[in-house]
Amino acid sequence: MPYRTAFTLVEILLVLVIMVLIATLGIPALRGTLAQQQLRYSADQIRSEWLDTRVRAAEEGQILSMRAKIGGSTLVIDRVLDTHFTAGLSSRQTTSRFDLGNEFDPFERGGFTGDMQDFILRNPDDASTARGAVTIELPRSVIVADVIALADERSAFYLGISAPGEFEAEEFYEIDALMTGEVRLGEMPGSDGTTWSTPIFFYPDGSTSTAAILLKNESGRCLAVHLRGLTGSGSVTAITRIEDYVGELDPHRH
Repeated sequence: MPYRTAFTLVEILLVLVIMVLIATLGIPALRGTLAQQQLRYSADQIRSEWLDTRVRAAEEGQILSMRAKIGGSTLVIDRVLDTHFTAGLSSRQTTSRFDLGNEFDPFERGGFTGDMQDFILRNPDDASTARGAVTIELPRSVIVADVIALADERSAFYLGISAPGEFEAEEFYEIDALMTGEVRLGEMPGSDGTTWSTPIFFYPDGSTSTAAILLKNESGRCLAVHLRGLTGSGSVTAITRIEDYVGELDPHRH
């Protein structure tokens, strides 16, 4: 009987069928793994940007803010023009430090001329192309579901809300701010019908807002990135299904 050195067409087709079945079963699991990796990558990207922004605020003596597009994948970091809390600089020094592109009117008697205010929080749609602004793009499969930030004395000044009192316990203030929705005040409408989140502030003294960003993906998973104001340190929660999420953020805003 002669020795066979090749496979028959039936054997080749059988192997191909088995390979297709294995790939069909494995692709959904692979997609889920990649989706979770992109969530973690996005959280790490935000934490890295927080650290860089905190260092930049200290080095440049500027107050910086970060906003995220709710329901989108874009975040914008911009400077806040301010005459009150900028590292103790005088009004004219503050103007020179912030107004790198001669975008603002000169100061007169410590304030803006005309109808301008003592500080400016620009809409990120306008700030994204301004000098010194930074735009961060997360993977398109990851979107920002919600952003909250607790107001301290400085950010309350910008947002026109009440800051915690001298003798007010922090945990009660946080609960009250969450219940009244003050943690989302300062949101701005975007040009495409979306919403820019409340700003997260970074101060020259190294402190930041106490804030959190909730990320979710197309696979129905989410995680939260937390920023602690006093230390400027960030932390990330475990990935969970959106329907199982329990926390202060709202995964269903968009």
